Amino acid sequence: MTQDEILSMFRTQAQHLEADSSALTTAILNLAQLLADSRGRLSKENFETLVLIGGALYKHGHNQFLGKQDVDDIMRISHGGPNEHHR
Repeated sequence: MTQDEILSMFRTQAQHLEADSSALTTAILNLAQLLADSRGRLSKENFETLVLIGGALYKHGHNQFLGKQDVDDIMRISHGGPNEHHR
């Protein structure tokens, strides 16, 4: 298979995923389990590449989470929530 064929498969799969972060969380967990199950069967290079991919996905998900937390904090403060900060 070519890289373009794989990217096409990714695009097709992405169309079926929910727009929330649960799809990313599921993908990260599935990748982690796949790596745990196949550690001894993958070459060192392939294993490290998949760990790099997992790290990028994890970082993206973590940044999304932090962004959502920031928006929640801003909304709470703007609405005079219980933890409102006065400057």
